[in-house]
Amino acid sequence: MAEKKESLESMLDKIDEIVEQLNDDDIPLEEAFTKYSKGVKLVEECNKSIDRVEKKVQKLLDNGSTEDFE
Repeated sequence: MAEKKESLESMLDKIDEIVEQLNDDDIPLEEAFTKYSKGVKLVEECNKSIDRVEKKVQKLLDNGSTEDFE
């Protein structure tokens, strides 16, 4: 079974949560590093997702077709 991809909105919400947690002065260094690493991975996934959408939009503009959006 194919793994369901997390939505861009959900990933951005998680990044916001991580940023809020990292702004806490009481967070232990190891926990901060772990959360930072997770945030970086989420940002990379967001960028990939945005790139895929941009390519689909560009293809639509180039071809005038909506078949890739179905």
